Amino acid sequence: MTDNDLNKLGQAQRERLAHIDFTLFFRGEANRTSLTERFGVAPSVATQDFSRYKDFAPENAIYDEKRRLHIKSTNFKPLFNYDVARTLSTLSEGFGDGFMGAIKSAISCESPFRLNKPDLQLVATISESIYRKLPLTITYVSPSSGPSTRTVIPHTIVDNGIRWHFRAFDRKRSEFRDFVLTRIDSASLDNSEVEEHELIAKDKQWQRIVELELIPHPSIKYPKAIMRDYGMHEGVLHLDVRAAFAGYLLNLWQVDCSTSPTLEPCGFLLALKNPEALYGVDNAILAPGYCDPRGS
Repeated sequence: MTDNDLNKLGQAQRERLAHIDFTLFFRGEANRTSLTERFGVAPSVATQDFSRYKDFAPENAIYDEKRRLHIKSTNFKPLFNYDVARTLSTLSEGFGDGFMGAIKSAISCESPFRLNKPDLQLVATISESIYRKLPLTITYVSPSSGPSTRTVIPHTIVDNGIRWHFRAFDRKRSEFRDFVLTRIDSASLDNSEVEEHELIAKDKQWQRIVELELIPHPSIKYPKAIMRDYGMHEGVLHLDVRAAFAGYLLNLWQVDCSTSPTLEPCGFLLALKNPEALYGVDNAILAPGYCDPRGS
């Protein structure tokens, strides 16, 4: 079948085929249950959808009768076009509506500026690794040590406001670290066994919740304007964030995190009322003005 035949299908059918395509691409497997639960259709309709999908893309999946799953084949080629930024948003927010590529909005709206977009196939490999809980062998280019090959166990894709990275256990350093997607040259799934200490439950920085208290920077002449911008209550914005994300947020929002806000006021609208909350946060070095009491 051709793209023209695909365009002749009704919108509901196209959405269901797109869901099959997306799920195979980014999870590595798909089944009837995902369709019946997502779209509220009968199992017989889901069966017809998979049959129709096979007509359009006969080499994209292999059916595993024992597991009753359609498995992504090594010859997989996506049936639909996917925008990288939209796909990453879909993955981070869940498999919802509107992942069939870039859809132009009727209302003009600009997204925040981001650095170079990662490769879509790379995103798919990382996503499948997370979903199937499989290790990933990557060639990673570090700004401090250059290229190296390492095995990691990803658990979450993260948007830090400027670029995308994923959180993973790094077997090379025996700790959880952040890996920027655009710094990866290659990635492939690894079928080695995953140990309990490599799973998300053991990522202390991810599991730890830090309460940040943000206030208008003391240099602001009319702090009420900042209170309104950030919806502060009694002059304070309380935020509960993961320790693994705290430094990125404070850096992105340009929050003065010095003990008594002393940074030059230009560019700083906010200050951190409780910098002691960052004690033990690995990425606190990213927080403007923060001084680790341990002196490191």
